Amino acid sequence: MRSTVALCSLLALTPTAHGAEWFVSTSGSDASGNGSISQPFRSVSHVVDPANDIVQAGDIITLRGPTNNNVYNETEVRLRVPLTLRSHPGEWAHIACPINVADTVCIQIDPDASGSRISRLEVSGGNLYAVFLQTDWYRPDGTSGTGASNIIIEDSKLHGSGRDVIKITPKCNHVTIRRNEIYASGAIYPPGTPPEDKNAEGIDNVNGSNMLVEDNYIHDTATTGVYFKGGARDVIVQRNRIENAGEAGILIGFDTSPEFFDLTENPQYYEAIRGIVRNNLVRGTNYAGIGLYASRDAVVANNTVIDAARSGHAAIYYGVTLQDFDPDAGRPANTGALVRNNLVIQNARPCMAIRYSQDLGGLSGLSGNPGSDYNAFYDTAGACRYIDLRPGSPLNAGGTLPQWRSALNTDSLSLETPLSVANDGHLPAGSAAIDRGQTLAQVADDIDRQIRTAPYDIGADERSSDAIFANNFQ
Repeated sequence: MRSTVALCSLLALTPTAHGAEWFVSTSGSDASGNGSISQPFRSVSHVVDPANDIVQAGDIITLRGPTNNNVYNETEVRLRVPLTLRSHPGEWAHIACPINVADTVCIQIDPDASGSRISRLEVSGGNLYAVFLQTDWYRPDGTSGTGASNIIIEDSKLHGSGRDVIKITPKCNHVTIRRNEIYASGAIYPPGTPPEDKNAEGIDNVNGSNMLVEDNYIHDTATTGVYFKGGARDVIVQRNRIENAGEAGILIGFDTSPEFFDLTENPQYYEAIRGIVRNNLVRGTNYAGIGLYASRDAVVANNTVIDAARSGHAAIYYGVTLQDFDPDAGRPANTGALVRNNLVIQNARPCMAIRYSQDLGGLSGLSGNPGSDYNAFYDTAGACRYIDLRPGSPLNAGGTLPQWRSALNTDSLSLETPLSVANDGHLPAGSAAIDRGQTLAQVADDIDRQIRTAPYDIGADERSSDAIFANNFQ
């Protein structure tokens, strides 16, 4: 049963369709408040603490967020039952957590809190993560469990975490991350720490399937903007703007310790299965703009990649995974990819590359055909380079687009020509990318949610839809 204070508060409130609504305000009191809008509590941690017996599944916690009086200094906020955590309409609340308290996160969502929603909040800090989706993957009986699933994180500003901004752990399935600004990961690392010595993604998903990441602005991450790996299935990453990543922009798969794979579903140790990356603008990465690692049946379509791979790799990159050098791990090559209608603008960096490693007897970044065609390439410093490091390839040192076509039997309808886009990724009138793409069942709209018309334009923007959209509103 709820406490006396909580029961009195509940009687004073009008229940919503989801349960009771509890108010928190910087001018409230945990001692004398009852959670009503006129007598709010002071801290989110007080409301969610099970010892206080306040919230139940389906309740809403609404934070008042008036200008200049909207910051809630918390150490950890832990959701143990399904809840909605949000700002009051017309206001903007900020949950701020320290980064110097070891092994803490700002908001943790437990498996029993599956179905929770974070909406219209600013969340900053956390020594490890700003938002952490927990799992009971390791059960005492040795069986694999489940994770915090059916979670929605929307319309929020998430930043300043010690490591990853959003951390998703095994079996945290059906997570939706939409319309957020996500930035400034890796705050615990001293200035000057090389990216390869950091672990601080914008979104880090290890074996969480059916994740949807859409319409976000992800920028200035210490390492990769977003990746999904560890056997994650059926993930969609679409219509995002990803800029200034310390490592890669988007990675379909990467490199996961073997204990995080579900070998019943994925005995071959694929890092990502049937992932779709479409209609994204990726700009300014130190390594791959879009990378594939041990992926199976990935779709990489209608993305715009600009100024990627400043320190290594390529704008579109087929990488290899080591999986901790574990003798039992699979480390498969990428296979079955569909890489279409992508617009790449580089500056003296490779446009496409396939890796090969001598480790463990030889590891290849690709098995079979690259699956790439109808792409548009341009290097502002000269001709694009296309690299295939596999043994016996004539492109170990790089080659031209015709050489790439001939050696790999791919990109027969791709083009290399001067290209430009606006700062927001839109195509200019007369662009060579207009109407040069392939019409794809996997892509229906563009980065602005405007419906594409056949023949598709190459890249994240559909210029013909821009014109139609403008004419409809003149």
